[in-house]
Amino acid sequence: MSITQGLSQSVELKKPLTALINRGCVPVGGIYRLDYDSAVVLTDDFKKEKAGGVPRGGFLLAVAGDNTESGFILEDQEIILLRVRGTAPLPNESELIQTRLAVVRDAGASGVGFDDVTDVLTRNELQQSAFDCEVLGTFYTESEGREAAIEFGADIDNVVVSARYQVFLPSIQVLSWLASYPEPTDKKDALAIGKVRFAATRRKALIAGTDKAEAHINVSDFVGRKTAVFGMTRTGKSNTIKTLVTAVHRYSSEHKRSIGQLIFDPQGEYANVNKQDRTGLRLLGDNESTVRIYKVDPNASDNREKPLRINFYDREVLEAAWSLASEATLPVNTNYGKSFRSAVLSEPDQNDRSKHARWGWAMVAFFGLLSKCGFEAARLPQDLVIVAPAPIQDFITAHPAAVSQVRPGSYRVNSPSGALQLAEWVGERESEFPKWHDTQDCHFSAIWGVYKYTGVTSAIRTIRPFHAPQSAGDVAEHLWHDMQEGRLAIVDLSSGNDQVAKVMSERIVTHLLNRAGERFRDDHDPVDMQIIVEEAHNLFERSGREVADDPWVRLSKEAAKYRMGLIYATQEVTSVDKRMLSNTSNWLIAHLNSDHETRELSHYYDFKVWAPSIIRAEDVGFVRMKTYSGKYIVPVQISKFDHAMVNAARNAAGLADVNVTIEGE
Repeated sequence: MSITQGLSQSVELKKPLTALINRGCVPVGGIYRLDYDSAVVLTDDFKKEKAGGVPRGGFLLAVAGDNTESGFILEDQEIILLRVRGTAPLPNESELIQTRLAVVRDAGASGVGFDDVTDVLTRNELQQSAFDCEVLGTFYTESEGREAAIEFGADIDNVVVSARYQVFLPSIQVLSWLASYPEPTDKKDALAIGKVRFAATRRKALIAGTDKAEAHINVSDFVGRKTAVFGMTRTGKSNTIKTLVTAVHRYSSEHKRSIGQLIFDPQGEYANVNKQDRTGLRLLGDNESTVRIYKVDPNASDNREKPLRINFYDREVLEAAWSLASEATLPVNTNYGKSFRSAVLSEPDQNDRSKHARWGWAMVAFFGLLSKCGFEAARLPQDLVIVAPAPIQDFITAHPAAVSQVRPGSYRVNSPSGALQLAEWVGERESEFPKWHDTQDCHFSAIWGVYKYTGVTSAIRTIRPFHAPQSAGDVAEHLWHDMQEGRLAIVDLSSGNDQVAKVMSERIVTHLLNRAGERFRDDHDPVDMQIIVEEAHNLFERSGREVADDPWVRLSKEAAKYRMGLIYATQEVTSVDKRMLSNTSNWLIAHLNSDHETRELSHYYDFKVWAPSIIRAEDVGFVRMKTYSGKYIVPVQISKFDHAMVNAARNAAGLADVNVTIEGE
């Protein structure tokens, strides 16, 4: 080789894609059939063994070029990215089958090894095979310069004579690059979420070392966008969510960007330190300025823990109380249930005495109903003064502690139990209190009508754990302020049943959407926030409701302009409204045991290719991942969430490392 040739090759080897192929990639064969969507790669057992195995779903790189003394030189700066779908028959497949059959028969009959009944040429012929591959796209550069950026197109723009293409198996470094493409321009934005994994069986990967190839994600992909985490119970969904939440928290600190995160926690696993992991998300902050955890029974000695309760008798949160009560009764689809939910409890202008009087009567019925359902309180936080006709004096005589006269015609209800006594007394005397029972202008009768029916009262009793007479303010409004301050807020829903969790979470999300909408209409900067939903199938409801009535669908429709992200985890793809799935940007799919679920999943991207693996492989943390900026699906073994992740996020926020001491150790 002349000096001129050597210099020319040296220049070529430094071009981005040529350098990529020469970074340890191993030749496994060549293409003998190529079209715009698929390719068939000719290979043999020797090449596959030398490469360390070629798994189903694995990446292959097809390039046109020549082998030189210095390395492989590309003809053009482009690489076709292939994914192995399975095997393909060779043109002479029938002849090979006959020959293999003869070898097996002869070796078995003579009791010798297969190699003893074949010659070298026959053995080489029998070792040939082919891969059926999907064309994922093309890596290319727009110029021939050494510093040219590598671009990706999700197709190929030309088909040339396929015999020109040689096919390489990526090395560890190149596999990591492929799994992480496009890498963030700011290295701080990259998170090593796990290692590339193509198969449940990992023997070849361990030998070849490809199990060490890291997959990096761009954390910004998960900020302000929808993310789906699908998988059966105990397949690593919670581990994945903890990793993402911690990464976003760290990203927020490193970029000096306030991003609030709200987690709906149905089992209490996010709100507490896990004894197995010896860590937890609550450790991302030392006090309430960073982390707040809303519980039914908070620990008074920990200022991070706040009450997940409201005082249902506090008229400052009347809208919240009525919303929770009416939503809890939705399963009661009887006439009296519907009538109950039709009541309007918004307080009218006090100057409109007639309307305000009718509102007061409805409030007597509502507070009385709460008391009947066991919502305890010694008094009402605000005075409830009502207008009533003269017969009420008989009630006061019989129940002097329940109601007291303010002035002639006006009376103060002294307590919730007093409201109950008055409501029941008036409810039985329709002829003496006809205006109270007027179904057109007064909502007393709509509420009084359910007193004797256990369907509504039983439903309302389910939300009783969320009442506390000493609570002040609306939890939903507190959470809005948390999001404004960029806090991590965890709502522990483990103390209620599924219906309570659904009602509470929907009301909170609706409040946040309404607040975000107000800022948007007032032309104020959006509040960056993330909403994380575990066991989403218990909260989402595919009931065909209108968008305006379904906060989760509203979130998927409106969240982009409000910069509200959503991470939802569930084992049921079919439990998620199609409108939400269509607006989901990031997908992490672990094991699902039903083809009913994988068929629904197959409508999105090319998850149909992965359906057999998703059903078959039950390994914890083994996911197929497609991110917003990612160009194709990458199979990944998600890293285990650990204390080092928490401390890294703490350090980014200027906090010292924290050590964990488990009680009893």
